[in-house]
This record gives sequence, C-alpha cells and structure tokens, in this order.
Amino acid sequence: MGSKVIAAVKAALVGFVLAVLAGSPGAGAQTKAAAGDGPTALEAPRDVLEPLNRAIFDFNALVVDWVVDPLASGLGTVTPPLVQRLGVNLYENISEPEFVFTNLLAGHPQDAAVSVGRFAVNSTVGLGGLFDAATPLGLVRRSTEVSEAMCKVGIPPGPYLVLPLIGPTNVFSGGLLGAALAAEWYALSLVSAALAAGDAIFDVSVSVASLRHVRDIPQDEKSDVYTLQQQQFWDYVKAGCV
Repeated sequence: MGSKVIAAVKAALVGFVLAVLAGSPGAGAQTKAAAGDGPTALEAPRDVLEPLNRAIFDFNALVVDWVVDPLASGLGTVTPPLVQRLGVNLYENISEPEFVFTNLLAGHPQDAAVSVGRFAVNSTVGLGGLFDAATPLGLVRRSTEVSEAMCKVGIPPGPYLVLPLIGPTNVFSGGLLGAALAAEWYALSLVSAALAAGDAIFDVSVSVASLRHVRDIPQDEKSDVYTLQQQQFWDYVKAGCV
C-alpha cells in the first residue's frame, strides 16, 4: 500500500514538472497582456539596466533552448493527461498563498478570503492539492499578480529588470516578490526543511517554465526579441493598472 502512495506522489510530481515546463501557469499573463491595449496613464520607465538585462535575457534564452524545451518535449510524450492535470492542480494549490498576500495588498479582502478557503479545502479534501475540491464549492480562483497589487496601492513599477531563470519584472515588484518568497520559505522551514525546499523548487520550476513564452512572441527576422518581450511586459503591467 505504501509503495502505491509513493508511486502516486511521484506521478503527480512528474505531472507538475511537465505542466510548468509546458508553461500552463504562465499562460494567463499573455491573455491579460493582450487585453491591455487601451489607453492608460502609466508610462514605461527608461530601461536604465539594459546592458545587464540583455545579458541575462540571452542566458535565459539558452536555458530555454538547451534545458526547458528538451525536457518538455521528452516528458510530453510519456506523461498521461491525467498526471499532467494533477500536476497543474498541485501547482495552483501551492501558489494560492501568494494570492492571499497580493489580494490583501490590492485591497481585495474578500478575494483573499477565497484564496484562504481554496488552500484549506484543496490541501485537505483535495489531498494536498492534487484535486481541485474548492471550485465545485463555489471557491473560484481569484488571482492578483504582484505588479497589479502594487499599482492598486500607488507604488510605481520602477525600472525594467530581467532576472536569471525568472524573466521580466521590475525593480520594485521583484524586490517585493523576493521578500514575500523569502518569508514564505522561512515560515515553511519552521514546519519542515524538506517542505521549504520543495516549495522553493516548485517556485523556481514555474519561473523557468514561464521563460518559454519568449518564443511565443510574434516576430520576424528583423525583430529584436528583447524589445518585444519588454513591451509585452509593460502592456501586462498597464492592463493591471487600468
């Protein structure tokens, strides 16, 4: 019986890795960015860190070409759709505490309460997040990104910044997100060092998976992919500030 449980957990973890490598969790960012073409008073700050940002951008592109894409292609051929779905559910449950924080920061206490409820239900009834038991109960996911929450409280985005293995962000959002993740990992470490390490691995895996969207940007032979990604990021930030 114990071996069957271990096998099920391993299968779910494979599904999780495949899900994040496929970029499923990050797909919402592009959808939201596309909706942000309307007028807005927010202007993108000057790219004062461009030499550093371009060097990190090139490094991230190599990671996608030589690590992320091969892994995604290999796992995609051998992982059943059910295992992939379990992996997505697991990721969404792990990321739910982040939305508790961002919804509160954005002034959405009811949405934060929904995030708390979803995490509690899915972590228990949903067997640690493998199954989404919260949505049928009316607890529909309420996601607010860090940059959107900061905009709601009047904090400017700050200069554009590209982070290794993470991708585009801005100085202030990156700092706030880093502080939030550090606090989350510290809190989890008080419960279990293994739990904190696992959460850190999940967070980094999702970040790396989102790098694949660099290749999803429409472009031609003369396009500067760095500039296109930067513009897409600011469109996304603007959409959250409207």
